[in-house]
Amino acid sequence: MRKHLIIRRESANGLKPKLLYAGELSFARDWSEEPHAHPFCELLYVTEGEGEVAAGGSVWPVRAGDLVLYNAGTEHAERTRTGFAFLFFAVRNLKFSGAAEDKPLEEGASPVLSSAGYAEDFAYLFRALVREAREGRRYGDEACKGLANTILSLYLRLLSGGEEKYLSPNETYLRAKAYIDEHYLSLGKMEELCAELYVSRYYLTHLFREYSGVSPLQYALGKRTEHAKRLLRETDLAVEEIAAEVGYEETASFIRSFRQREGKTPAAYRRAVRGE
Repeated sequence: MRKHLIIRRESANGLKPKLLYAGELSFARDWSEEPHAHPFCELLYVTEGEGEVAAGGSVWPVRAGDLVLYNAGTEHAERTRTGFAFLFFAVRNLKFSGAAEDKPLEEGASPVLSSAGYAEDFAYLFRALVREAREGRRYGDEACKGLANTILSLYLRLLSGGEEKYLSPNETYLRAKAYIDEHYLSLGKMEELCAELYVSRYYLTHLFREYSGVSPLQYALGKRTEHAKRLLRETDLAVEEIAAEVGYEETASFIRSFRQREGKTPAAYRRAVRGE
């Protein structure tokens, strides 16, 4: 039986990191490197063996199935006696909600995170990313970006631990509100906004009412009304001109909407604020 699954719409401010490089350390014993730091983030996945990582003045053990993330600017190093192997990549412009850019981990937090039930997923994704980077085939750049974003999304899921510190539904609300704030004068149907955010009208309306108490359409109309009130107070533009300025094709629709929200017509509002 075919089954359709609805994708849960959540965001982390939009994962749009710049992938810098990817690589691997083949299995090595008695291996260590000198402590160093980067002005970007680096994420490792241990595929075999065990060892330890030093970061920010502390040392943590790692083993196969662990993820290791280094904040930008954190001095770090890996070492092993019995041997281990890992895959890795580096990104810049990594921004999780509630965290500084390229510094998703709190200061002093362990850089090691167990892949838990995602071990096979991370192993496949990291290997595919490194292979694409190594082979340099056509469309490899897009493939690498997609793989890196998928890895980071799963990592973020584990890092958040089910909390909404990094990943929260209201990110969609904030993005929608910001879009309306910028485009309310030219915004047409709500479907335009839904297409921009890749969400359904029902879901967006539900979010807006949950976080602001009004629908996105009501919010946009409110912005237009406030803009119109400013023009009525500060200019001598005719009501017809103001209607067009705030996005109405018909003056009658503008007057009707304004009266519903303010309890008086635009002309009456202008006379009242000017004491006429």
